[in-house]
Amino acid sequence: MKHTSARSVRRAAAALACAAILLPLTACNGDETADDPAGGGKSSQSPAGADAKPNGVEKLSAADIYNKGKKANADAGSVHERQTRSDAKTDLLVSATDCVGKVDLLDHGKFEIIRKGDDIWGKVDSRFANWAKQNGSTVPAGKWMHGSESNPIMKALSSYCHTSQFTKPDTASVKMTKGAATKVEGQPVIPLVIENQGKKGTYNVATTGTPYMVMQEGPYKGGSARIVWTEFGTPVNAKAPTGEIVEAPKG
Repeated sequence: MKHTSARSVRRAAAALACAAILLPLTACNGDETADDPAGGGKSSQSPAGADAKPNGVEKLSAADIYNKGKKANADAGSVHERQTRSDAKTDLLVSATDCVGKVDLLDHGKFEIIRKGDDIWGKVDSRFANWAKQNGSTVPAGKWMHGSESNPIMKALSSYCHTSQFTKPDTASVKMTKGAATKVEGQPVIPLVIENQGKKGTYNVATTGTPYMVMQEGPYKGGSARIVWTEFGTPVNAKAPTGEIVEAPKG
C-alpha cells in the first residue's frame, strides 16, 4: 500500500468532517453548512404520537419549545436520523455511544459506518477511495477499516453520527418565532422559524404525545437541507462487522 503521511490523512479527514455538519445554518470554512440503516429497528412514521393527546407545547415561547424538543430527543436515548441535502444523504440509527448506517456523499462516494463505544468501523466504496486519494490519503475500498477517534479518518467518518445530540443537546441561542401549526409526515407540529446571517431555517416540534423535534430544514450550499428524526428509543444494536477487517490509515 502506498505510504500515507499524517498530514495527508488529516487533510482528507478535514474535507470529510466539514461536510458532516449537523446544522444547516452553521458555517464551515466559508460554506454553510435511503437505504435502511445497517442495523435493525422498528418502523414508525409517526413516532411522536400523531394520534396521541395534545401536549400543549405550542403554548410555550419559541425558545422554550426548541429547548423542550431538543431535550425530548436527548432523553429518548436513540433515534433514526435521515438527512438529505445538496451534497449528501444519511440514514443512521444513533445513540450517545453507538451508531449504525450509511452515508452517501453523492459526488464523493458512499460509506458504511458502525460505532460501538470507542470502536469505529468504516467501509468505503471505490469512488470514496478515489476522492480520498485526490485529497492525499490512501483509503482501502470495500474493506472494513477499524480504529477510534484518535485516528483522523475514523473520527471524520463517525462525525456523521451526531452522538452529542444526546449528551449535549442544543439550547436556543438565536432569535426564533413560532409559525402556524402544521403536519410533518402526518405528525402535528409547531414550526419554529429562525434567522441567522439573513438565512432562515425551520425546526418542527411535535404537539401531540412526547414533544420530540421531528424535522429540521434550512439552506445549504445554494439548496436546502432536511433532517428527519423518527423511531425514538429504537435500540441501535451496533455490532462489530464480520469478514476482513484492516487497520485504518494512521494520522
